Amino acid sequence: EHDPLIPHFFSLSFGQQVPGLIVSCDGLESKSEITEARAGGQGGRERPQSRTPGKLSFTPLQIKLFVLRGDTFFEDWFTLIHQYGKFKQSTRNGSIQMYDSENTVIAQWDITGAWPSKIAYSDLDADSNDAMSVTVTLAYENFERVQ
Repeated sequence: EHDPLIPHFFSLSFGQQVPGLIVSCDGLESKSEITEARAGGQGGRERPQSRTPGKLSFTPLQIKLFVLRGDTFFEDWFTLIHQYGKFKQSTRNGSIQMYDSENTVIAQWDITGAWPSKIAYSDLDADSNDAMSVTVTLAYENFERVQ
């Protein structure tokens, strides 16, 4: 119950299970700007500075996957938004699930309003034995840890 979460593997779903083999998922981060205010007090004394939460923002996700033959999930989604201009219809809600070594879900984050803003392939190198990978940058509106 109090042990740290140790991931064995991850899965992604955005309307359907993403078929790629996920290497990493970075950038699940939200932050609030800090709004500061100063005011004078009674008798000309300065009151302590107050700090309140400001605008909330979310860091885009960087998802690295191995490229599988015939898997064009993110490319098709990217094309739908950027080539055909179907942005409003193409944002998706999804989730990231983290599994332990016994294939049990140990954590889940739900993501709202996601869309791929960038796709970057690993270098094409005939001298390398490394598997080809793709890094997808997903912009999104919100996330919440639900498990």
